[in-house]
Amino acid sequence: MNDKDKERAERVFPQQSDRYEKGSAMTLIQEASVAQKAKSARLRAERMARDARESEALAAAKPKKRVKKAVAKA
Repeated sequence: MNDKDKERAERVFPQQSDRYEKGSAMTLIQEASVAQKAKSARLRAERMARDARESEALAAAKPKKRVKKAVAKA
């Protein structure tokens, strides 16, 4: 093999150290999934706390008085 062919082969097929690790895409996908689940859990907890505060406020509020309408006799 001459030097010209060797240089060409090195350009076409880079060294292994230049390539990404095997399985790195799956690792990135798994990390994104874990982050999304954590965010969803945090948001769910915040939503439940907000709903609990709102229901307590409604229960503590005074009920409105109902006014009976007079019925006209015919």
